[in-house]
Amino acid sequence: MTESYEERRIAPRADIENTLFIKSITSSQVAGFSNDLKTCNTVNVSAHGLQVTLDFEVLVESEIALWINHETGDNRILIGGIVRWTSKTPNENKYLVGIELDEGCVEDMTQWMSSTPSAY
Repeated sequence: MTESYEERRIAPRADIENTLFIKSITSSQVAGFSNDLKTCNTVNVSAHGLQVTLDFEVLVESEIALWINHETGDNRILIGGIVRWTSKTPNENKYLVGIELDEGCVEDMTQWMSSTPSAY
C-alpha cells in the first residue's frame, strides 16, 4: 500500500502566495534558463518544502537556491533545496515544481511563515 503525499509530509502546508527570486539552479541540464532575473511563485509552503510555479522547465534532482523577502522589513532569507518533482501545467507554459528544503532552512522558514499574514 502506498502512502498519499499528505501522509508522508513532515509538516503541514500553508497556502501562501508570494514571489521568490531565484539565486541559482545547479543541474546537469536546465532547459530555458538564462542569466536574466528569474522568479517563481509559491503555491503552498511548509518548514520543509515548497510548491512553486516556474516559467521554465527544471530537472528533478536539481539544486535550487531562492531568496525570500520578509514582509516586515528589508531582511532577505536565502533558502535552498532539491527539486523532487515537476509537472507541466495544462494551461500556459508553466511548470509546477516541488522542492524539498535543506534541513538548515527549517528555522528560517518557520519564522517567515509565522510573519506572513496569509500563512494560516
